[in-house]
Amino acid sequence: MLSRNRLLIQVVLVVATAAPVVAVAEDGDWLLRFGVHQINPDKNNLPDVLGGNVVLDKDETFTIDAEYMLTQHVGVDLFAPLYTSHDVQLKNTSLGPSAKIGEVDLLAPILGLNWHFNPDGAIRPYLGVGVNWSDFSGEEIFGSPGGIPAGSKLRIDQAWGPAGRVGVDIGTSEHWFFNMDVRYVDLDTDVELRVPAGIDVATVPVGEANIDPWIYGIAIGYRFGAAKPLPEPVAEEPPPPPPPPPPPEKCADGDNDGVCDIDDKCPATPAGTRVDRVGCPLSQTLKVLFDFDSAELRPESITELERLVKFMNDVPFATALIEGHTDSVGADAYNLALSDRRAKSVFDYLTSRGVDPARLKSVGKGESEPMADNSNDEGRQQNRRVLLIRTDTGS
Repeated sequence: MLSRNRLLIQVVLVVATAAPVVAVAEDGDWLLRFGVHQINPDKNNLPDVLGGNVVLDKDETFTIDAEYMLTQHVGVDLFAPLYTSHDVQLKNTSLGPSAKIGEVDLLAPILGLNWHFNPDGAIRPYLGVGVNWSDFSGEEIFGSPGGIPAGSKLRIDQAWGPAGRVGVDIGTSEHWFFNMDVRYVDLDTDVELRVPAGIDVATVPVGEANIDPWIYGIAIGYRFGAAKPLPEPVAEEPPPPPPPPPPPEKCADGDNDGVCDIDDKCPATPAGTRVDRVGCPLSQTLKVLFDFDSAELRPESITELERLVKFMNDVPFATALIEGHTDSVGADAYNLALSDRRAKSVFDYLTSRGVDPARLKSVGKGESEPMADNSNDEGRQQNRRVLLIRTDTGS
């Protein structure tokens, strides 16, 4: 036994000396360990009966340990041994120093939390704590040892218990590693003897078992996980922004109405006149005058009307209201009708020259809005007039 332990120590030292410092587990990685472990219950672990010590013997089994790394140092693992079959032995009795009187199967998985030291090294020790659940099955008693009735069965209850762990991973490559660990489980449970009693079975409490096994093992491990993101490339300095464009040259604006001459449809607008986006006045005053009691256009008004035709053609979005007016001579109703005819005569002239009728409306105002004194001939002449008022709102 001593020589075998020395050989194991020598193998571990050789592996540890030869192992390079390799890539180690990081958060999000999995560590899988496949090994062989011995489950070795404490001595005198079952209650004493039959005048001697009843002992649950040791056994070996294959194991799988899956650990998920929460961080580079902390991992959570599930240790899963296969079922082990333990001899139930009666020692130090008249039957001899040791006699096998039965068998018990044991399943003892452990859920644990581990702290990994030296995560960047080739030799990476760790400590862990956890909880064990043990399930006993297949309990048998052979014959009738010590006078126990034939056909009796041993019953060991399921149990929970805390567990501790110490181990070490020794890296051999980027993914593979060698593992050794030792675990201890504080495992206490009740034991009963079920004895045939006619057609019934009598249950006889035997006592509490302090099994408290030590678990020793070696394993081969493999690390895998999600691909680590590549380091972000160093961003190059962005080129300097281009210089701002030079301010636009100020355009020529001969009448200072805020509209460049190249776009101005109504050049030479009087100073202070409110204009639209093409430089035309927002209100148009016509010098279209009429003879007394007449709606006929006077020849000298044609020039003014042609100017208005040009304006309506140059500003296609403009719309207008044509207002007719009279002096105060005559009845109000007559003057209202006369003013309406005067406005209609201007409307007819403009539409005859190609202005869309939909852009124009005409209305008579009669004598209600004089612009000069009706007490003399000169004032009455000025009041016999037609005005054009722009009504478009898109200017």
